[in-house]
Amino acid sequence: MSDEQQADLPEEGAEQQEQPGRLRSPLLDDGQPAFHWWLFLPGLAIALLWALYSGVTAEEGGVGEFVAQLLWPGPVILVVTTIAAWLGWRLDLD
Repeated sequence: MSDEQQADLPEEGAEQQEQPGRLRSPLLDDGQPAFHWWLFLPGLAIALLWALYSGVTAEEGGVGEFVAQLLWPGPVILVVTTIAAWLGWRLDLD
């Protein structure tokens, strides 16, 4: 084969390379698990710290205030923070 004919043939592995200008998926796709056990820990820590702060700064009934804050905004804080942590981890934000 001449050099010109060989230049027209695709190189090995060229099909596996992405085309220029094509965007890749923003989500990680390399065999990592979809959800790690530690992703809920930041939300849990923030919810506990918020309830503790509310309980410590309460005028009276600090334990009751701690439990009340842990039961109502606690789950919302946990869910929102866990979603934010999951998205930040899955989107591989730099």
